Amino acid sequence: VPVHKIMKSKNNTGFTLIEVIIYIALFTVLMGSAFVTAYQLLQGSDVLNQKTINQEEVNFVLHKINRALNSIATINNPASGYSNSLTITKYDGTVVDIKLNANKIELRDGISGAYLPITTDNVKVTTLQFQYLPPVGTSPAGITASTTINGFVASTTKYIRN
Repeated sequence: VPVHKIMKSKNNTGFTLIEVIIYIALFTVLMGSAFVTAYQLLQGSDVLNQKTINQEEVNFVLHKINRALNSIATINNPASGYSNSLTITKYDGTVVDIKLNANKIELRDGISGAYLPITTDNVKVTTLQFQYLPPVGTSPAGITASTTINGFVASTTKYIRN
């Protein structure tokens, strides 16, 4: 029997140990990159979502203050300058009070009689200030309301319409 028939030819099917280690290392790097990217996307989404919620809350509060300031007949407080609270009388005789109480903006009108919060527990109001705008020439008196909610500064201005 010839020797070459006794020796079987080796057929290399499969990977060597070095190749397997290299493939595992490459796979680990790719998966690590994918996890880091996914984490950054989720974190960015959370930040954007929180900013959107804050902006919506600020818009809601400004809308409520604007609505309360509709139909102003007289501005009782502040009568001049600045104040941390506001008292106005509307044309129908309703007295409206707005103030900051324990990081919440509260509103009281003549109908309910009690102060009710117009901000939620999701936000922290750090400032609320009202400025009386005296009449100048033919322009009417007005009031500017400024507030800081979760770091967002916002303001609105209303004038007495004769």
